[in-house]
Amino acid sequence: MRRYLLPWAGWRYWQERLKLTAKAVVAAVIAWVVARYLVGHSEPYFAPLAALLGVYPSVVRSVRESLAYAAGFVIGAALAIPVGIWIGPNALGIAVVLVFAMMASGWRRLGGQASQVAFTALFALLLGGRQAVEYTLPRLADVAVGLAVGLAVNALVFPPLYLRRAEYAADQLRDALAEAMDALAGAVTDPEDGRAGWDEADERLRGVQEQARHAYEQGRDSMRANPRAKLRGYKLRWRDEPERWPATRLMNTLEQATTYLRSIAATYDEAMGAETPELRLSEAFRHDYARMLGTLAGLVRPLPEAPGEPEMADAERLQAQLERPHHGPGTDAPGLWDPHKEVLRLSRLVLDDLCPRPPR
Repeated sequence: MRRYLLPWAGWRYWQERLKLTAKAVVAAVIAWVVARYLVGHSEPYFAPLAALLGVYPSVVRSVRESLAYAAGFVIGAALAIPVGIWIGPNALGIAVVLVFAMMASGWRRLGGQASQVAFTALFALLLGGRQAVEYTLPRLADVAVGLAVGLAVNALVFPPLYLRRAEYAADQLRDALAEAMDALAGAVTDPEDGRAGWDEADERLRGVQEQARHAYEQGRDSMRANPRAKLRGYKLRWRDEPERWPATRLMNTLEQATTYLRSIAATYDEAMGAETPELRLSEAFRHDYARMLGTLAGLVRPLPEAPGEPEMADAERLQAQLERPHHGPGTDAPGLWDPHKEVLRLSRLVLDDLCPRPPR
């Protein structure tokens, strides 16, 4: 199980964390210096706080969180100013500003920065009072300086790009899927002794799949608006990941094949537990189908490299051989459901999914 642990579980995680920490420190210090000595604010404590929001593990998330923070700050300040002038920093003013601030923080676009509305409104009211305008405007400038510095540092100083981590995770999912196919083949051939092996392989596959999906999403997000992605030959995009990243197609292929594999296992369990003898898979069919699963595992292992033509031809030949007796008239099992055709349909889907496609 150890070799399935992904890179963030060890020293690479702390290496990335150290880089993020260093950038956060640099951004906060620069924001403080700029706000205090260039802008001229005596206590620019909002500048380093805002700078931290520009230092997230991905450039696009940094931009998103920074804009949400700025919006929350502006809304909170806009609510505090009239309350401070007309009512003042008293019990009634606190109640009024919190009512409007809590309602405004329900705006979904603020995301995780929604609480900033009430915080800023209350802060500006209590410290600014009836001079809320004079108190708030310098704070807005500090926030602008901090956000600008944080985003600049994150985008220009080693902007995080988690492509290798995602590609490694996809490779781990590929290996786990191939082993699960072999384990299911063993369970189909020998239901008594092979069942435990399939259950263990399926549990491991679920864990690896969850980690691989997390790593892939992180890698995809890190490519958006990232200058380093441009240096690697990918188009600079805001919303969608670059089209030519191989991990995208590999993850889609592996996850679809994983879904089909679990459907095969569920169909097999249901068929073998059926009361009608005709619905149960014969021993001869099970041995042949186990060979098919083993063949599919062999096609999965070289991914993302395309399987060789001889291997694909052997798989197609075996699949067609298994399908042939169930295509003719009078081959349907009693009832509406035929487990033979269902497992063959699923293995056909896996085979078609693994078939090399010309690049678009």
